[in-house]
Amino acid sequence: MKLRAFLLAAFALAVVGHAGSTNVASYLSVSDKARLKLVFTNAFQTSELNSLFYAISGYNILKEPIPSVQDKCKFIISSVSSPPSVEAGYYAIASWKTLGTCQGNLPKTLAKVASDVIYDETSSIVDLYYAVHVLQNLNEKVPDVKKLVKQLQAALKKDDSLLNMGYTFHIAAALGAQEGKFAFERIEDAIVQADEVDGKLLQFEGGLSITALIVSGAYRLSDVVGKAPPITNVQAVKFANYFLSRKSVQLPKGAYHLLQVLRVFTDNKFHIPVCVTMAGGRSLTKETPMVSVRVSNVFGEVLPALEGKVPSVIADSAIRLVGPTQDIGSAVTVMSGKPLSPVASDKTLYELNLLKEGSGVERGFYELVVSVGGTVDPRLVGLSGAHLPLKVLGPVSLEAAEIGTADADQTTAPKLIKCQHPNKLATIVEADRHQKLMLRFTLKDIHSNKISLAHQAFVRLTNLKTSQEIVFVAEPDQSKVYRFDMDVSGRAGDFNHLSGKYSLDLVVGDATISNAISWPVADVLLKFSDSQAAEQPKEASPSPYLPKPEIQHLFREPEKRPPVMVSNLFTGLVCLPLLILFGLWLKLGINISAFPLSLSAIGFHLGLGGIFALFGVFWLQLNMFQTLKYLLAVGVVTFLCGNKMLSKIASERKH
Repeated sequence: MKLRAFLLAAFALAVVGHAGSTNVASYLSVSDKARLKLVFTNAFQTSELNSLFYAISGYNILKEPIPSVQDKCKFIISSVSSPPSVEAGYYAIASWKTLGTCQGNLPKTLAKVASDVIYDETSSIVDLYYAVHVLQNLNEKVPDVKKLVKQLQAALKKDDSLLNMGYTFHIAAALGAQEGKFAFERIEDAIVQADEVDGKLLQFEGGLSITALIVSGAYRLSDVVGKAPPITNVQAVKFANYFLSRKSVQLPKGAYHLLQVLRVFTDNKFHIPVCVTMAGGRSLTKETPMVSVRVSNVFGEVLPALEGKVPSVIADSAIRLVGPTQDIGSAVTVMSGKPLSPVASDKTLYELNLLKEGSGVERGFYELVVSVGGTVDPRLVGLSGAHLPLKVLGPVSLEAAEIGTADADQTTAPKLIKCQHPNKLATIVEADRHQKLMLRFTLKDIHSNKISLAHQAFVRLTNLKTSQEIVFVAEPDQSKVYRFDMDVSGRAGDFNHLSGKYSLDLVVGDATISNAISWPVADVLLKFSDSQAAEQPKEASPSPYLPKPEIQHLFREPEKRPPVMVSNLFTGLVCLPLLILFGLWLKLGINISAFPLSLSAIGFHLGLGGIFALFGVFWLQLNMFQTLKYLLAVGVVTFLCGNKMLSKIASERKH
């Protein structure tokens, strides 16, 4: 118990550590609902009773009319066998009740089948869940509730897995407040097993279905018992964030569990997560200065309010992110404590003019911190500190642009010509291998009239004959003046030493600039050698992306064969021992009369000859595995026959 208390305390401290920054980050949008509806529509086409149940229940939660109701009723009747299983009975009676207008009757044995499962002490918790809900949907009483409670307690003592606890919560909620108290204390044991992801999500091992089963069961049991579940506000928000992160689920079972638990998060008595999200685009301009914020439940619906009052939505602060990383650590607060106005046409929308005169909001990236207050339903959680990213766009002007040349050794002052954006310089700028090509310019925010910077500033040189492009980066100095210096001789290799006329273009872009710049500044004549004429380009190295030449594999040439006379002589030498053997047999004589005329003797010699013949065939045609297979059969016969033959010879010699 001390260990359990320690773990609970550690978990609570971890939750408190994230409490200030946890909010519901999204909601079930119209497009999300349409996608889930399509999942259920496809499930109607299957011939499985459980898929039909998920589709009917999903349509019901989405408040969509179910097509061809009577056809589905007939399918339910035909899918329930006689006698029906308790699982099939659960799917059938739940679908039948949801449809509501079915004609005909389900098997009358459903109640008896469910009662038999409850009476059976070996029934699993899943079967008990099906049985209890079958009786509940049939408006029948659950038999021997006290025995059922003891059975559930014994089953949990034997196997208190997350799946069993989730089903137990639902069974206890169906039994009622008094009978279901035994399972309420187990909710805490289940919740502490949740895994936290990135400090924003809570889930159970097993994924969406098990997490939804446990969370929905915990809230339904708490509603029945009349006590708040051992789930904190922050935990409720993190569970909601996890379920909304899985709204792209593609299977009907997962989609059903998702909608079921999200619906629980909209109508339970304890926690209703608030979704504070950006509505519409995240980019603001002087022409579109309004920030639209949606405040809703997880289904995108209006929040419940007390006495008909509309919740107040406050922009606690607008934080401008600055610095190279543009994170919250290097930020400037430009606004605080501004109320958002409700939109009359949509009770979930609130607006704020962030760019009105004197607001001090300039072009850049921002974090809008929004909180919901006022006289609202006390069940609402996740009301404060919602961080909404947005950016403010604005136009920039290109000022003090100059282009020219300077000696590479910097012995003389640069010769720069002023340029006026967006006009192209009328004269051609010439630069040889002893000089540097130079470009200077600054960017100014038109609205604030301040010198500005951009994420991207490129100088592009394009050969007017070959259309070859070389791109360089223009970097700002400490005074925010962009500089581009190119040593003509040092960069000759980038141009393949191809002298000639080039078009110099300036390209400036940024995520917060509304008027990206692409300006043809001037034409420049580059000379990479002392000759005034353009050199021929050096042979370029082959591109690494071109296909390589095909590799033609060359097999090893066979060795030269020896002369025929040598081969014949070698063959004769190999066969010579065999000829000597036959000669010796003729000289000594062969005692054929001593050959035993018996079946075993004949079988042995035939088997022995067969083995030698098999070796010859192996050399010419067979592989090792085929040879071993045949050798096994011939060898067994040869062994048995040889054993019997030798035994007989030995016996005759003894006599």
